[in-house]
Amino acid sequence: MVKFFGSALVASLLFLNSGAAHASLVTDSPLLPPTGPHAKYLSPADVHATYNGPGLVIELENIIHFGFDNIQHIPSPPNDTLESFDSKVHGLASINGGPQFPILLTGPVQVMVFNYSPGDLGNFQTEMLSLDLSGGGVTIRESPTLPSLGQTGIAGIGGGLYRIDSFFDVFTELSVDGGQML
Repeated sequence: MVKFFGSALVASLLFLNSGAAHASLVTDSPLLPPTGPHAKYLSPADVHATYNGPGLVIELENIIHFGFDNIQHIPSPPNDTLESFDSKVHGLASINGGPQFPILLTGPVQVMVFNYSPGDLGNFQTEMLSLDLSGGGVTIRESPTLPSLGQTGIAGIGGGLYRIDSFFDVFTELSVDGGQML
């Protein structure tokens, strides 16, 4: 469901819709976020984000969240861990139903992993607290008013390898003019 608020805005768009992101991979580390050449969150093929504004519709699809770098594991009492890192998002965009073109956004992300310490195995509830990506004149951020919840499972599969499965339901906002997102 797409909701647009602030009809007086000319080129700023607000998107309050969720985009599902999923990752399943085998890696040699149980740490979050996953790292390595196959570490990425993918949007299911049937999920695309539609941002509606006055006279402007932007659609994103084939969204891939990857390139996790500068990772910090910050203990957060009582038993949680804040994962802070930089990342990239690649996808295809179209404006007002026009042809698709590639888009690359970069920026910081913060995810709280509940009842987790780095290296733990098990299933953990998660919440994306912030996402602030920009590039090509576009800024996308995680909604400050709607929770973007998820779950991550980390299991040892032997031979020093781990399977990490993650799912997030992410609510975002978009601006095309650097304007404030309401």
